[in-house]
Amino acid sequence: MKKPNTAVIGAGWFGSAHVRVFNSVSNLVAICDTDVVKAEQLAKKYDINYYKNHLDLLKNEELDAISIVIPPRNIPKVAEDYASKGINVLLEKPMGTDLTMIKPLLKFQDVRLMCGFIELFNPVVKCLKKNIKKIGTPIMVSSRRIGRYPHRSWNLGVLLDLGIHCIYVQRYLFGDIIDIKSMLSYASNSKFEDAAFLLLNYKNNVHGLIETNWLTPTKHRKLIVYGEKGTIEIDYITQELKFTKIEKLEDEYKITKLIQPYNSTEPLMEEVKAFLFEKENPIPLKDGIKSLEVALKAQSSYINK
Repeated sequence: MKKPNTAVIGAGWFGSAHVRVFNSVSNLVAICDTDVVKAEQLAKKYDINYYKNHLDLLKNEELDAISIVIPPRNIPKVAEDYASKGINVLLEKPMGTDLTMIKPLLKFQDVRLMCGFIELFNPVVKCLKKNIKKIGTPIMVSSRRIGRYPHRSWNLGVLLDLGIHCIYVQRYLFGDIIDIKSMLSYASNSKFEDAAFLLLNYKNNVHGLIETNWLTPTKHRKLIVYGEKGTIEIDYITQELKFTKIEKLEDEYKITKLIQPYNSTEPLMEEVKAFLFEKENPIPLKDGIKSLEVALKAQSSYINK
């Protein structure tokens, strides 16, 4: 089978990761970035073409699919330029910062517009969903995603940068959110939040908690589900799952513990292969918009104004 012709728009640290992965599974032909030095460095490394302007890339290359890994406020316009030409687009999270710019993309029904929600391709998340019935009826879910402040200027708060990962994974597990309460902290900037605490209610009576900040100088990427018969905890980084089940036996309780060992599958590789080769779109734009709506609502309606 012929490999699709692809390109990556964005030569930053994560854009370079996309370049590496697309180069390994497709016919990568070009990289594009307004920072020509970075684009040229990647182009030389992978023996591909490079461009400063995404419209020049569109004009000069025959493409089947692209990945857009640039400041989110610019993603919708670039995506529209390519989707209008029948080219499939992978939109890196959070896909944009303004829903009025993103929703018009829904009109493109004949191309694949996929959201770059990488943790949905982390094998430990799929393992959790597969085994969640073992803990009985879910009662609560708690997510914690903490990391250092990013060394880039995307004009984003922590909710759209880190918190949205927690939102889309919880929605993947428990469906639509019917109520949102949030508390935000502004430490380094009066416009963009640095820490967030979200309380979420799901249609199936599960209560969700999300903690995220980029001020604490440590790194946490964990989620735990509490059920009536036990708990399941996952670590996104180590890809380790911890399962604890409690059974009542007459006058005592039996506790069963299981640790799923480390799995070395790279989520980005799985995401890109799904984007390029799966028959159905794994994460349609309309689903991604729902998660972004939650994050934006949490930003605009926090209770400690």
